[in-house]
Amino acid sequence: FDHDYDDRDEEAETESVATKVMTRSQQISSFLNLGSTFLYMTNYYIVAPTSGQYANKLGSSEAMAGIIIGMTPNAALVATVLYGWWSNHSYKSALIFASCCSLVGNVFYAMALHQDSLTYVMIGRFFNGFGSARSINRRFIADTFSRSERSSASASFVVAGGLGMAVGPAIAAILGKVEYPPDSDLFTVETAPGWVMLSLWSIFFVCFAVLFEEPDRSHIYGNDSKKNNASIPPNSEQQPLLAKSDSTDTHNTNTSTTKPVKKEPPIYKNVPVMLTLFLYFVLKFALECLLSSSATVTSFYFHWNTQHTGTFLAFLGLLNFPANMFVARLSHNYQDRELIYGTLWLMLVSVLGIFVYNADHYTSYQYMAFAILVFLSANCLEGPNMSLLSKVIPKSWAKGIFNSGFLATEAGTAARSIGDILIS
Repeated sequence: FDHDYDDRDEEAETESVATKVMTRSQQISSFLNLGSTFLYMTNYYIVAPTSGQYANKLGSSEAMAGIIIGMTPNAALVATVLYGWWSNHSYKSALIFASCCSLVGNVFYAMALHQDSLTYVMIGRFFNGFGSARSINRRFIADTFSRSERSSASASFVVAGGLGMAVGPAIAAILGKVEYPPDSDLFTVETAPGWVMLSLWSIFFVCFAVLFEEPDRSHIYGNDSKKNNASIPPNSEQQPLLAKSDSTDTHNTNTSTTKPVKKEPPIYKNVPVMLTLFLYFVLKFALECLLSSSATVTSFYFHWNTQHTGTFLAFLGLLNFPANMFVARLSHNYQDRELIYGTLWLMLVSVLGIFVYNADHYTSYQYMAFAILVFLSANCLEGPNMSLLSKVIPKSWAKGIFNSGFLATEAGTAARSIGDILIS
């Protein structure tokens, strides 16, 4: 972590471009980018308290809850590759496609009980996974914010996701108190999350299509003028009178001897990048095991119902907001690696605390206290880790599929998928 692999001259140019004051439309676009990850995380965790009941009503066991939740990250593993390529060309069209997938997914999920089909549930959650645009959201931050602003911008991204984690279970808890028609199989406590998220995604889709503006990425891809000049045929009237190649040959000859081309190591030899990706995997694995198992664990040991579990998960998510605001403030005075060290120690102590099991003395207070610490430490770790990854990743990788957003999302999504499989 001691060295950045960015070219300093290129990074200085990027810094000067990215630090320009955002226009109002750019601020709205940045807000909508955060709104996308907020809705996705809300959609992801809104089914956590009721997925076991849904599987039970469809003739399966409550142990299928982990598989139902895990269908989303499994699909996201594939979708991230697509969005990694798509975001090279456009943010808007890729995010619109992701929103459409979420709309379709919630329709399938809400109609599953009416069709008496667990397959509908799985298809719905699979489409929700294709609505995962977190790699695009992360790349948007890396491309539009300067190095000095990325830590706070990354913290805002984590806060948006954390609020989604809170709002999802909170909505589920509220829906659990609603009275539904006794003879209806379209509107029940199990199908209600699908209908609610369908409405929210529809509103977001309209706002995004109208208000989102593609960011300027000329500081990454360069000006299109060079490409345009290259396409002009020779001896054409459009050719400039003085060719630039003649005037720049001497300059290139002089500078080539003083600034050799750096050969970038392959990804598996880039230690800072591999370490940050491993940390992503660890923190997402810990979070997924905690959140996806909460309904089953609290029901078995403490006899909690859906409302109790949803309220607790909502409380966890609300704690995420002040914690990450605190991390954002600390990022101005401390390096990313210092923040990472501190949160890693806190996560280690918290995980050990929650696993210290005594059949006679294991109480809900012990579980809640260490669950809160695991949740906060994992979420506070994500912001600095994301910021550090965007700084140490080679600059040339920002132009291709294997950008920082893609790599982080793949690592985190794989961790979620493995965590859900282990739970089930």
